[in-house]
Amino acid sequence: MILQRDLGFLLSTIQLNFHLFLFLIADTETSVSCVINQDCILPCRFKNGVTVMEWESKTSSLIVSYDHRGFSYSESFRSRASLFEDQISRGNGDLLLRGVKVDDEGRYRCTAKINGIYYTNLVVLPIEAPVSTFRIHQDGNRITCSSEGIYPQPELTWSTEPPSNTTLQNRTTVHQTEEKLYDISSSLTVPDCSDRIYSCTIRTQLTKIENKTTGPTRSKITTKKTSTKQTANKNYRVAGWRRAHRVRTHPGCWLGVGRHKLTDQLQERMIKTLKQK
Repeated sequence: MILQRDLGFLLSTIQLNFHLFLFLIADTETSVSCVINQDCILPCRFKNGVTVMEWESKTSSLIVSYDHRGFSYSESFRSRASLFEDQISRGNGDLLLRGVKVDDEGRYRCTAKINGIYYTNLVVLPIEAPVSTFRIHQDGNRITCSSEGIYPQPELTWSTEPPSNTTLQNRTTVHQTEEKLYDISSSLTVPDCSDRIYSCTIRTQLTKIENKTTGPTRSKITTKKTSTKQTANKNYRVAGWRRAHRVRTHPGCWLGVGRHKLTDQLQERMIKTLKQK
């Protein structure tokens, strides 16, 4: 009798551990990048036969649940989150999150019950307010590069073409707004008559954008978008912007556009014309 009871307990323990093992090996983790203020889908797919499903946020608070009684949405997400209700039984548990905010960033958990076994999907949600465009302004020998409304926190770097042997002296400030977005600005002092191309690059973990200018400038600015790429497994963009200038710092110092300088003969003619005036 005791032997049968011990054997029954052992079998129950094995069965419990077996189901627990099934639960653990079913876990998966996915990362989805979403752009702020846009709609985003958090994926959760299983095989057919889902009878119970729920989504929880990073704070373990319930977003939505589904069982034989129907759907139940939390008050905080009722107007912003929804399931594809007619597809739940076919294994589509994707969650549509509308108008994502910085506070939505974090981990989410989707749990589904199929044939008495619970399966869990973890979704990591990074939020992005990409570097789209930025301004570059020149005042004498000082070039200022700035951009607003970025997330996550950006970095700004300066470089030259051809490379400079001296360290570029710049001052960069970063400010976080009430919406938890970042504004960034940097000023660089450049020498007179420099024909180097000065590049301002702003990047985050997800995006990168570059702006180039030739020397200290006082003339018109032209902007050209040079490239846009999409990666296969990430929802982010890598973009490049160029601003080219032809400027004059004083009668004997002309700067070219990009790498192209004015010929000596043309420079002499321009200087002669200026002296006549």
